[in-house]
Amino acid sequence: MAPRSSALVTGAAAGIGAALARSLAARGYALTLLDLHAPGLEEVAAELRRKHGDGVAVRTARLDVTDATAQAAAFAAHVDAFGGLDVACLNAGIAEQGVVLEDRKEVWQRTVDVNLTAVMTGTQAAAAAMKGRGGTILAVASAGAFFPMPAAPAYAASKAGVLNFVRSQAVVLARPPYKVALHCVCPEFVDTALVRNVIDESAEKARRLMGSTDVKLLSAEFVAESALSLLDPGTPTGTALLIRQNGTLMRPRSPHGGSWTRPVDAGSSSSRGGGGGGGSRGSGGGVSSGAASADVAEPLRAARAAWAASDWPASFRKVQVVRLSTAFRDAVQIVASPLPPPGGAGLPPGTLLLRRAYVGINASDINYTSGRYYGSKKAAEAKLPFDAGFESVSVVAAVGAGTAGFAVGDCAATLTYDGFAEWSVLPAKRAIKVPRASADVVALLTSGLTASIALEESARLQKGETVLVTAAAGGTGQFALQVWRQVWR
Repeated sequence: MAPRSSALVTGAAAGIGAALARSLAARGYALTLLDLHAPGLEEVAAELRRKHGDGVAVRTARLDVTDATAQAAAFAAHVDAFGGLDVACLNAGIAEQGVVLEDRKEVWQRTVDVNLTAVMTGTQAAAAAMKGRGGTILAVASAGAFFPMPAAPAYAASKAGVLNFVRSQAVVLARPPYKVALHCVCPEFVDTALVRNVIDESAEKARRLMGSTDVKLLSAEFVAESALSLLDPGTPTGTALLIRQNGTLMRPRSPHGGSWTRPVDAGSSSSRGGGGGGGSRGSGGGVSSGAASADVAEPLRAARAAWAASDWPASFRKVQVVRLSTAFRDAVQIVASPLPPPGGAGLPPGTLLLRRAYVGINASDINYTSGRYYGSKKAAEAKLPFDAGFESVSVVAAVGAGTAGFAVGDCAATLTYDGFAEWSVLPAKRAIKVPRASADVVALLTSGLTASIALEESARLQKGETVLVTAAAGGTGQFALQVWRQVWR
C-alpha cells in the first residue's frame, strides 16, 4: 500500500499556518505541525482530530526554526513517520523587531533569521526529504517583498529576500535529482495575531504600517486556499503569488515573464474596531490537484463576481479603428463608452456583461485595422469606426434575462471584434465558458483552437500516427506540435 500524501507546516499554531493545516487536512494529507508556541499547536491539532477523526494523522513538535539542526531533524522525523514528504509549507515568521537605525544588530537580526534564513534552511531540509521523488515547497513571504515598508524595513528586507531566494533556487530544484517545485506566497495584510497586535497596540503605529486604520484585512483561510492553488501541476516553478488587499491574485514576477491576475474571494474582515493578524507541481502523493480545485471552486466564483462588481464605472475605455492602416497606432484611438448600471440592469435578454481580464495580440489585428477582412477597402471604410481586438477572456459581471449556461462570476473566452475593451456586452452564444481567467486561456483561442480542430476534428488523428506540420515555427504550427506531443505521441 502506497504511503498517504503528507505535508509539513511551520508556524502552524495560529494564523496562516493554522489555516494551511486546516486546508491540507481537508484534502486528506497526513500532517506534521511545527511551532515555537506548543499550546497553540496542540489546540490546532486537537481541532483537526475532532473534525476529521481517523481520517487525518497529525503530528506536532515544538520547533525554533532558527535552529537549523532541529529543523532538519523535524523534517527527517516527518519522513520516518509518513514515508515521505509531498508538501512543505515554510510559514513561520515574526514582525519587525527593534529599530534598525537605533538598536543593536542582534535585536533586528532575529527578524531576518526567522523570516529569511529559516526559509533557506527549511528549503534545504525539505529538498533533502523530497529528493528523487518530487514534491512542492511553499514559502510564505509577504507583499512587503514587493512594496517598501518604511515602518518595518528589516521585515520587508527579509520577505524580499524570500521572494528572490525562491525565484533563484527554484531553477535548480526543478532539475534532477530533486524535481521539486518551489513557490512563494506574498499576501498583503492578513487577519492574524501579528497584525491585530499592531492595531491593538497603537492606532498611530497601525497607520504607519498599513497607511490606514480601516484596512480590510485578508482572511487567513483564503490566503491558505490561494496558496494551495500553487499545487496545481500547471504552475511554473518559482511562481510568486501576490495577494492584494482587495482579494486579487497576481503573479507579477512570473518565471516566464509578464503578470497574471485573478480575482479571488479574499474572505476579508475590516480592521476597524479592534484587533489585526499576520502578515508547481502536484503533491506527488495521491491527493489530486483536481480535488483541491473543486474545494475552492465556489469561493473563487463568488470572489470573481465580487471583483467584477468592484469599482463599477459609469463608462469604460475601448480601442476603436477610426481609419484604415497597417500602422496600428495610426489606425486606432481610445474612446469612452457608457456602461450599464451596477448589476447590469437593462441588459438585453440572452446577453452577458463581461469585465475583461486578458486580451490577445496577434497579426490578425493588423489585418483588421487595414480592412482586409471586409472584402474590399470600400466595404471596410463603410464600417468605420469599428471596435478592435479579437481574443479575450473575461469574468461575467451580469447576465441578461433568459440567459442559460452562465452565472455571475463565471469565466468566458470570446473571439469577437471588441476584445480591446475593458468591458463588453455580447450574446451569450458567442462566449465560451472556461475554467479560469488566465493568460494561457487567451493563448489557446486562435492558434491553439486552430491546431486542435485540425488534428482532432479534421484529421481525426489516432494515437501513434505521425503528423507533417508545415510552417511549424509559426503560432499554429507550434501549437500543433505541442498538442500532438501531449495527446497523440
